[in-house]
Amino acid sequence: MITATKGFIAYKLSDYYVQPPSLVYDKIYEKSNEKMPIVFILSPGADPQSDVAKLGEIMGFTGTKFKFVSLGQGMGGVAQQAIETGYQRGHWVMLQNCHLLASWLRTLEKILEQMHKPHKDFRLWLTTMPTSSFPMGILQRSLKVVTEPPEGLKLNIKQSYAKISDADLDGCDHQGFRPLMYVLAFFHAIVQDRRKFGRIGWNVAYDFNESDFKVSARLLNLYLQKSYDKGDALPWETLRYLIGEAMYGGRVTDNYDRRVLTTYLEEYMGDFLFDENVKFFFSRSGYDYDCLLSGNAAAYQGGILGLPINQSPSVFGLHPNAEINYFMLSAKEVYSGLMSMQTGTGGDSGGMSRDDLIEKTATDIQKNIPADELKFLKDTVPTPLEVVLMQEIERFESLVKKMVQNILDLKRAIKGEIGMSQALDELGTAMFNGQLPSAWVKNAPETQKPLGSWMEHFLRRYKQYDDWAKIGDPDVFWLSGFHIPESLLSALVQASCRRRGWALDKSTLYTRVTKIFDRKDVKTKMLDGTYVDGMYLEGARWDVEAGDWLMFLLVLLCFFWSFHCSFFLFFVVVVAAVVVVGVLALVVVVVVVVVGAVCCQSNMFSFRSGVSRRIGSSPFIEFGRLRSETN
Repeated sequence: MITATKGFIAYKLSDYYVQPPSLVYDKIYEKSNEKMPIVFILSPGADPQSDVAKLGEIMGFTGTKFKFVSLGQGMGGVAQQAIETGYQRGHWVMLQNCHLLASWLRTLEKILEQMHKPHKDFRLWLTTMPTSSFPMGILQRSLKVVTEPPEGLKLNIKQSYAKISDADLDGCDHQGFRPLMYVLAFFHAIVQDRRKFGRIGWNVAYDFNESDFKVSARLLNLYLQKSYDKGDALPWETLRYLIGEAMYGGRVTDNYDRRVLTTYLEEYMGDFLFDENVKFFFSRSGYDYDCLLSGNAAAYQGGILGLPINQSPSVFGLHPNAEINYFMLSAKEVYSGLMSMQTGTGGDSGGMSRDDLIEKTATDIQKNIPADELKFLKDTVPTPLEVVLMQEIERFESLVKKMVQNILDLKRAIKGEIGMSQALDELGTAMFNGQLPSAWVKNAPETQKPLGSWMEHFLRRYKQYDDWAKIGDPDVFWLSGFHIPESLLSALVQASCRRRGWALDKSTLYTRVTKIFDRKDVKTKMLDGTYVDGMYLEGARWDVEAGDWLMFLLVLLCFFWSFHCSFFLFFVVVVAAVVVVGVLALVVVVVVVVVGAVCCQSNMFSFRSGVSRRIGSSPFIEFGRLRSETN
């Protein structure tokens, strides 16, 4: 849908409207004045500090004339002193991460209101992540700039080269500097754009930004120039370590993510870049992504313009199915935006008004909220699992109370008995659009479900807690129904360690996927550990018979295999017919072709049914069989 939408916009309007504009900081400066702060609203991966600092150098604001203050606990006084000095002497001041000191922003608002005649050269630059606590008074008087990294491989590389000049490329005498700069830009685009694939891309979302690219470019310049001066070979190991482990790797906290970074650099950096016999390609998936070995900045920028807007996940080294979840989330955002634009204030003669529909939805939810309060009382010292139950019930009841009170207030506001606050209006809008209200999200497990599906999930959670409190520990836990699933896993380890006298820090939990698909087939409760269900495998499929995960296969591939098989058999038989020559031989050929095609098609359908059978339902997972190093 996203690709089709972009294509439609480009066809009806032009490519200009599907490519994000590049920020030109000198034009931003021209639109501002000494009484108008410039507020940068940031997104992950965006950092305007270096660009503003570069503009300051051009405008003559360096050293003491440009003060940077990173806000945090106890930095309010430092920031206030910098602003007072700046507007008196005509300096530039940049306050970074204003969202981290939201309590001081009211003070900043008063400071700006009291600045009647600041110096004409004074400029106040503010950076903040989107936050509701940012004072409206500052926003109304400021010039607002939204910064976000471009989406897509082509646009990421294009942005990197938009700030690279011929002087930058001429700054190193080594002939390998220019192609390695392109390799670095390609690598930077890959690690940034990989984030859109979610957990399939990175286990942890990292904010790689332009400063990582710029510092890595300086390292390339430094080491390649040193290699050129001494006549030494390129220090590939050093470059890969500094870029992959120190610069970009310095942000990485997960070992598997770090391994991905180093693998990219091993694939992109080496003497094979300059092999005249075998041309190097970053990828040949749908397009030949090669590396330009020479040229000026304009030549590289022209080559970048020829890159395709859309690319397969295979370019990132991922399975083609990796983008399915990304497209689903993107489509959901588009639909949510379209729904939020609909006012829905009126209704036709045969339909319900907006308020009537909201009130009906609220009443339906109210009827489905369990009337009986969850309770679990224990006279003796609770076990670790019982502690988890009490904590889960406490969180669930907090959510129930929030829902009941919100619905009562919303229905009263619709009737005009109380005022319609902003929070109640947002609650009603969410119900009207069939979305989960943000007021309830804070008290519920993380989810992407719409309101209707979420209510089913909500009621199933209640049943699990209720059965657990009345009957005791279940044979099978529905892990998706926990507010904090990690607490159950920790409790399992604690319980077994108490029972067996093991050291907690020397015990570990391991898992085994069973061949059980129905709760009724679980006959006995596990002593150490438990059975769980409600888990999903993303980016792979589980082979029940082999007891191992496999790469996910597209069912469409089965058709292609059958077609190629049929065509190959047909080709072989035709050749045989030409050699044999004869009416009888031709008759035999026809029979063989028909039978062969039918056989291949039957193989296709049996393989399809096999895939469907394997991924149609998920088996239970056995959590437990704890091991201890001391036992």
